[in-house]
Amino acid sequence: MKNRKAFIFLDFIAVITGMLLGYGLRFSLTVFPNKGIAPIAPYLQISIFAALVWIAMLSINQIYRSQTFTNPCLELSKITQSSFYSCIIISAVTFFYRGFSYSRIAIIIGVVVSFLLLSLVHILMSFILKNQHTQFLLIGNENDFTSLSKRLRIHGANTIKFLSPDELAQNDCSLLKKNTCVIMCLDNRQNLEQIEKFCHINNICYFIYPKSSQVFLSGGRVEEIDGIPVITTQIFPLEFWHNRIIKRIFDIVFSMILLLIFLPVLILIAAIIKISSDGPALFIQKRIGLKNKEFKIFKFRTMKHGTETVLPYTLEKDPRITRIGKFLRKTNIDELPQLFNVIKGEMSLVGPRPVSTKDKIFFSIPGFYERMKILPGMTGWAQIHGLKGGQIEPEERFRYDLYYAENWSIWLDFAIIIFTAFLFFGKNGKKITQ
Repeated sequence: MKNRKAFIFLDFIAVITGMLLGYGLRFSLTVFPNKGIAPIAPYLQISIFAALVWIAMLSINQIYRSQTFTNPCLELSKITQSSFYSCIIISAVTFFYRGFSYSRIAIIIGVVVSFLLLSLVHILMSFILKNQHTQFLLIGNENDFTSLSKRLRIHGANTIKFLSPDELAQNDCSLLKKNTCVIMCLDNRQNLEQIEKFCHINNICYFIYPKSSQVFLSGGRVEEIDGIPVITTQIFPLEFWHNRIIKRIFDIVFSMILLLIFLPVLILIAAIIKISSDGPALFIQKRIGLKNKEFKIFKFRTMKHGTETVLPYTLEKDPRITRIGKFLRKTNIDELPQLFNVIKGEMSLVGPRPVSTKDKIFFSIPGFYERMKILPGMTGWAQIHGLKGGQIEPEERFRYDLYYAENWSIWLDFAIIIFTAFLFFGKNGKKITQ
């Protein structure tokens, strides 16, 4: 069990450091108006207050809850939400407090730096904890654990053993290590009680993985009837009109910002494509979007003109890819024209990747039409977890897409974009979208 309470001290230090760095940068850099150096004592006081507010907000978002499985992207979304509300409280206090006139620039810089330090601390610690050696004992039929074992490996699990209830009992404590976690998927109540007793005696963390949950492609939602857990389907947050408006505003604002930043690059790339090979600069293809409506997606052309529609669509070391196309695919710059699709309202920055109208293999997969209840995106939850490109494990990708649809928040969108940016500029140059 990963004890998250140790993070409180680190977060406290991170916020105080960030706020004091804001004070230091404000009164040391010449780019800001020179009004003399303010005393540090009031800024130390507001730094301590800010740290307490931040920790309270993080606690409300259950960041410090002890948990076995963590996800850095979900962690970042909670930190972003907590930081937003902390920023409002800190700004209000410094504005209305009359005992001292705080520099707004110092406070803004301090809040931004504190957010960056908090994010860095939690993401680094998540990866450190993720790589700690934990042994997972999966009790039951190996076929029932197909999806779960994939998720465990994504979470960094190095040792996964499949056992029957009798094998666990026969080996007794010989299988146990310092960090051992038992996950059961059994029908026999007697076996469940036997293993539960075994885990209690040996102080082992255990979970029950119900077979009924496998009916739901994304896992379903757990509710309680006076303490008795039941599993039901999830309502997509984006089915509510106010959430759709929030997401649309987010898409428009961020798309316009990204277009302003990348517009010179887009023009330059388009010119290079036109000069280096025959054909148009853009590749336009029909895709399936919201509520199964067709739309035309924009991408930079990366293949020789006329070969893009020849089956198979993608090949390893594809000879049809142009020289500039290799670079565009490696850096994912070929996807940037989809910002125009986002502005048009045909796509979102974050969402399930839209599939081609010709990829009939996807239409029969459970969950296909469910995932199309929300706008398709340039990047998504599946892509940042390595499920990207062509027809690689489509059902598993759909599971991730539905998880995103069921757990959407504007904070999660922001976190996914940040993680996508790291992959976008990553040295490995992996493809982040289909």
